[in-house]
Amino acid sequence: GAGERKERSRVRERAARSMSPKAKDLKSSGRSTSVPASARSGLLDNNVLALSTGTTQERAAAARRICSRVRTGLDLNNLVQAGVVGRVAALLSEPKGMDAAVDGLIPLCSYIGGEEEDSAEGSAALCAEVETHSIVERLSAVLCWASSTDDLKGRIAMLMFYMAKVCPLANRIVRQDGALKSLVQLLDCADQGANTSAAAALANISYWSTEPIPRYSQLRVICAL
Repeated sequence: GAGERKERSRVRERAARSMSPKAKDLKSSGRSTSVPASARSGLLDNNVLALSTGTTQERAAAARRICSRVRTGLDLNNLVQAGVVGRVAALLSEPKGMDAAVDGLIPLCSYIGGEEEDSAEGSAALCAEVETHSIVERLSAVLCWASSTDDLKGRIAMLMFYMAKVCPLANRIVRQDGALKSLVQLLDCADQGANTSAAAALANISYWSTEPIPRYSQLRVICAL
């Protein structure tokens, strides 16, 4: 209904605010993304190629550019079917690409759990890709990496907040005991945005997961909430 659409709009606005300055600059650069329908297929193919070739910096820039253009569930489904998610996920294994990968995944994952007719199919396809490419596990590794900044960790927490709306993904997060501990630790960091995202992620994980939380982490999560 109208109430659900308003809530989804608020969620995506929050996703936009959580992106890094580079991603925000790209989103507000004023570049036109309107192209004739007959040219869209070729444009998407070129974008996918840009994610597969070039330096890490070039692929990172392509990830931010391509994913920031998602405006509808149909856009999301087209990107998923074109193989974009796996290529963006690959950047999570590269120190110079992981920041852009997180920025790219945020607008995509904001559709997870959506029940609107235009986003349900794309959401389901995206969740399948998240599992196929072990994105939860890759994000958990970055979250636990000593060199990750609180800002980056806060954006990963936002991604986990979205992903945890689906039970199988919530259960995958629970299996990453280090990720749960890192989320709890974020509650004490100086970055208020990271605090909020971590609390929201922990709440969703605790609510939607059906898998027993490891004993130590369960105590910490309960205390944090």
